Amino acid sequence: MSRQYSDHERQKIANEEYTKYSETDPLKIINDKGEIEDIGTVRQVIEDETGLKVYVVESPDQSLWYTISKSVHDIFVK
Repeated sequence: MSRQYSDHERQKIANEEYTKYSETDPLKIINDKGEIEDIGTVRQVIEDETGLKVYVVESPDQSLWYTISKSVHDIFVK
């Protein structure tokens, strides 16, 4: 089961939206203990007509999906 991430770790996950990913790419961060941690795998890359991308990331245990977007507005206001 997915663990609770600290605010600092959640910030690192959010910063990953500026990295270019393809489907099946792993998403990793350096956690608060200084260890490389596997957050999940990119399962889908969605790009709109303006070039904004949304990454759908599946956690290793498949219990939680993250969506990392270049534009939060683009996800929630359509």
